[in-house]
Amino acid sequence: MKTRIITALVFIIFFSGGLQAQVKPAVPAQPVLEIYYFHPNERCPIDQSIEENLRKLIQSEYTRKVKEGIIRFRVVNTDDKTQAKLVSSFDINAQALWFVKHEKSREIKTDLTEFAFANGLSNVDKFKVGIRDEIATALKGVK
Repeated sequence: MKTRIITALVFIIFFSGGLQAQVKPAVPAQPVLEIYYFHPNERCPIDQSIEENLRKLIQSEYTRKVKEGIIRFRVVNTDDKTQAKLVSSFDINAQALWFVKHEKSREIKTDLTEFAFANGLSNVDKFKVGIRDEIATALKGVK
């Protein structure tokens, strides 16, 4: 009788998946692409437009990549003293847009500040296309 009960329990556990480990997708320890938008406390309309358009684009088209940890988008206040170390690692004055691609053991930094300020408010469509192209280039080969 005990043998039948044990056999039945083993059968139930085995076929119900009770002993299967939960498999979670691997999240990279470090994102493939980090997008940094730097701004000071005082903000102009162009500055605000760049952040707003970046945020909308990333939320509408790259949500999955953000959730998977492939892309990280950060807005950094350059006047915040707690961000001084990060800010000092970039060549910026106040506002700036940088893409940082992590490839193996190196970082490839791309300064998109000039492009962003030339198009972020006056030519939003060109801004979005340019940002999409930069993201596509950075993520080439990433699923």
